[in-house]
Amino acid sequence: MSRTLPILDTAGRLEFERPPRFSYQQRKFFFTLPSWAEQLAKGLYLDHNLLGFILQVGYFRASGRFFERDTFYPSDLDYLKRRWPVGQALLERYAPATMSRHRKLILEGFGVKPFRAEQPLMLEQAIAFAKRQMNPVAVFRSTADYIRTHRVEVPAYATLALLVTQAFKRVDEQLVHLIELHLADSVRGKLDELLEVEGALEGSPHKPYRLTLLKRNLELMKPTAIRANVEHFIQLGILYQMLQPIIAKLQLSDEMMHYYARFVLRSQVFQVSGQVNRKYLMLISFIVYQYFRLGDVLIETLLQAVQTTLNAAQREEKERVFQQHQATARLLEEILDGVIDHAEVIQQMEDTAFSFAKTADEKLAELVSWLASEPVRHFKSLKPKAQQLRGKYRKEQPYYQVLEERSRALQNRISDIIRYLNFDIPTGNNLEEAIANFKKKDGNLGGTLPAGFLGKQEEKALEGASAKVSLYKVLLATHLAKHIKAGKINLPASFQYRSFESYLISSPTWQQEKEYLLEKALLSPFVDCKFFLQQLKERLTEAFKQTFSGLNTGTNTFAQKRKDGKPRFTTLSVSPGELTDIELFPQDRYIPLFEVLHTVNRHCDFVSCFEHWNPKHRRNPPSENIFFAGLMAYGCNLGVTRMAQTSRHLSVNTLENTVNWYFSLENLRKANDTLVALMGRLKIGELFRKAPNLVHSSSDGQKFYIQVDSIHANYSYKYFGKEKGIVLYSYIDERHRLFFSTTFSASEREAGHVIDGLMHNEVVQSDIHSTDTHGYSEVIFALTHLLGIEFAPRIKEFVEQNLYPMEGMEIDSLNEYVIKIGSPINTGIIEAQWDTILKMVASIKLKHVTASSLLRRLNSYSQKHPVYQALKELGKVLRTLFLLKYMDDSSLRKRIDDQLDKIESAHRFARAVFYANNGEIQFASKEEQQVTDACKRFIQNAIICWNYLYLTQLVVKTESQNRSTILEIIARSSPVSWQHINLQGEFDFSDDALKNAVRFDIEKILELELG
Repeated sequence: MSRTLPILDTAGRLEFERPPRFSYQQRKFFFTLPSWAEQLAKGLYLDHNLLGFILQVGYFRASGRFFERDTFYPSDLDYLKRRWPVGQALLERYAPATMSRHRKLILEGFGVKPFRAEQPLMLEQAIAFAKRQMNPVAVFRSTADYIRTHRVEVPAYATLALLVTQAFKRVDEQLVHLIELHLADSVRGKLDELLEVEGALEGSPHKPYRLTLLKRNLELMKPTAIRANVEHFIQLGILYQMLQPIIAKLQLSDEMMHYYARFVLRSQVFQVSGQVNRKYLMLISFIVYQYFRLGDVLIETLLQAVQTTLNAAQREEKERVFQQHQATARLLEEILDGVIDHAEVIQQMEDTAFSFAKTADEKLAELVSWLASEPVRHFKSLKPKAQQLRGKYRKEQPYYQVLEERSRALQNRISDIIRYLNFDIPTGNNLEEAIANFKKKDGNLGGTLPAGFLGKQEEKALEGASAKVSLYKVLLATHLAKHIKAGKINLPASFQYRSFESYLISSPTWQQEKEYLLEKALLSPFVDCKFFLQQLKERLTEAFKQTFSGLNTGTNTFAQKRKDGKPRFTTLSVSPGELTDIELFPQDRYIPLFEVLHTVNRHCDFVSCFEHWNPKHRRNPPSENIFFAGLMAYGCNLGVTRMAQTSRHLSVNTLENTVNWYFSLENLRKANDTLVALMGRLKIGELFRKAPNLVHSSSDGQKFYIQVDSIHANYSYKYFGKEKGIVLYSYIDERHRLFFSTTFSASEREAGHVIDGLMHNEVVQSDIHSTDTHGYSEVIFALTHLLGIEFAPRIKEFVEQNLYPMEGMEIDSLNEYVIKIGSPINTGIIEAQWDTILKMVASIKLKHVTASSLLRRLNSYSQKHPVYQALKELGKVLRTLFLLKYMDDSSLRKRIDDQLDKIESAHRFARAVFYANNGEIQFASKEEQQVTDACKRFIQNAIICWNYLYLTQLVVKTESQNRSTILEIIARSSPVSWQHINLQGEFDFSDDALKNAVRFDIEKILELELG
């Protein structure tokens, strides 16, 4: 790192080096001098010095840093010249020496320490950030924020970039030094063995490196893939245990492990060997990272295998019960027919027995004849059938029998997983003994089975099972899966399944830096829980009063009474008008997707966002056309090989190498952000906004089939039938900009992922966010409020929901309508958990962890967790506030509907873009699924951005007297339009295209005899 790391791009550097731009009101505030500065200004007799001093004070007050004289804005100079007696002062005469002297005075006046004096301390803090984040841009921004909040002068870009570069260099040096001191020779030798050739694979002359074998991570549900994963996990576990002493010394953060491990995963062995000073650091990081990651994969495998077994058992139970009912009905019909027939014969015998016309001998003869008759023999044969029928009614439903029968298939997938994963089971957990026994006996159970974790019905089923061990293993796996989901059992060596507390900001850091962290996360107004709840109570009281008054007095004209007395709320519909039929986009030609990407790149240079995985890589990147091909290969679902083989002047190797080293999820999100930012600068987007001062966004999931049996896919019978799929979850704002997306299993609820996109994009900052019912929960209401976002979902049948008051509130009664009022919320649990809630929100806001990672540990199984209960109670209040407003405000309902319509339109657009391979995801791994999704979103954004440019140019070319008409048409339309885009390439009907055509010998083909 002899040179400064390339941290910010050109636009970012220019923005950092320029003073903040002020509105008129901001100028009045920032250029109003504090008393100490006003006294100093009175002693400045030269107009240009006075002008320069005031500008420096204002800019420093706003940003905490100083700027070069030639970056001062003329508009600010003009403003000051109108308010201060500086005449026609020339800023060029403001000498550097005078500027420097003024800067010292300004620092003293504001009580801010000069950067130079604090540089060593700031370097130490930058090193701490670098260890946690390993992202130069993130470290740069965190360091700048830290410097300013600790009242230190923020330096120029070059100085701060050099500081960050030095921080990364020091981190590298410290880690390498620790390895040189503490890595035992025997362990060093084992690491070197990873770079050696392993024996040839069966059936192949190829001899892979040991490291290459350990890179394999099969995220599939096939038993062979699971066994391979377990084998690699065991090997990595041996290395991981051997490395424990050096791991304890290095204290690698998740980000550090990820950074160094990803280099190993993408590199060939010789590239790793060539890292002389960092080779062992990279290998150690790789082993830890891969061990954690593979552990997560195995847990995902276990959870899905168990859930698949349970789902199949429930379906088969229903089928068997149905078949039993049919068989029972047939038996019952036969028995009843026999009884009826027999009753008729008995009646006849009764008539004979009481007849006076026959003698006793005749009666006896008829009785003997009757006993030997066919009806009696048939009636006797019904006894076993009646006993069988009685047995069917007494027998339990066949659910546990089905589980018993499916046990072997389940054990083939998960037995080794249970054996080799190291679970963190709290003492006293009733599964502890059972898991320990399973591990001790290597899954070969017999004799006494620890069954303390079983319920009464399960115990009864186990007693009656024909193969007790088989059923026991299924029940054990089922309870283990439930406890993992609930966070009652954790996996210490994991990224996804650690304890809830381990994901939060550490307790020592929270105690030492709480005030700074709260301020940085904009949570300072929420510190006093009692005051916050009191404010909430006042707002809630007023909301109940206003909404119920509107219903009682009839001023809410959109409310109608249903038959059950509950209100129904309509929304004012707006006629689309006659202008919307006019075509806005090209009709005379189809725009090739390649042209779209090329045009958009010319205006925002998104290709520059694709940085090489290795920050030291200084070679020239591939041409922009290669990046376009990669984006289309993934985004249109063509695949890299097919894209290369069906394109001219493009080799498979070149495209694969580019994708491998440049197509990281981070780079793709940066590229998407660049497109989103460009659209934000185009004024045409303002036509699609409802409120100029609010950013309204929405999100929703879209189901996609998946072609492989991925551990991340799951069943959704409503959407996939008997197939599996995943959810591609997208976010869109009022301007139709798709600003974030992610992927997850179809079995996961969307609500747990809503916050991720609101926190982890760099461009769109939502003020209000909407989802459908699937994206809503009370916990989301609570978290979004504390994160400064108004949550406004469209909740299905919301009038069936309870409205919750707070303790001591008086609520007016309704005259005509019925609305359910729940019990007052429990504010005590909110106050008791408030500090942990603030720590949780700060962890999310400061990007210490994603919200979905936390909510995964606070899911529906964990309702007894006090933090979950506290968030749910708070969410009840906030949901009540929203619903009261939703009922009272027709325009809000309309805005929410319109915004959700935009995400639905984007879903239709996604289907059109993602057309190849039947629109089915081709990849099993989570990373490749997310890369595919990011590329698809990029293609969508690129087309929307091109449409933005086209519409803007259309307005520019329109004569001024006609502009209002065209602007009205655009405002009523949508830039999410793709009918004019050629997504599928061009056909070549020239003779040149047939030069390499495959030739067939038709005569020999016809002469071929089969057999």
